[in-house]
Amino acid sequence: MYAHHGIDEEEGSSETEHEPNPVTTVGWTEHHTCAVGSLVLAIALSGLLYPVLVGLTESFGVLSTTALVATVIVVWSLGWIGLELLWEWRAGRWQAARDR
Repeated sequence: MYAHHGIDEEEGSSETEHEPNPVTTVGWTEHHTCAVGSLVLAIALSGLLYPVLVGLTESFGVLSTTALVATVIVVWSLGWIGLELLWEWRAGRWQAARDR
């Protein structure tokens, strides 16, 4: 357990036992929902912007399909991070963590 400066572990543990913890942990459901939602977003954007993506990656020759897949993975990752941050903000945990 982390002890603040000037507080020994016994004082710190008894102090935290009496204070309610308003911050809840993130469950697997939230992670999975954000992952699936961002994957759907990445596939939808790839489908809508496919001609543009092909035009941009055509110059890579043989590696053009690799560039397409890498682009979809980057969009998926950024969407996942964005949805996770949005979920934390809407759940109020972002503000609670900042106030500590």
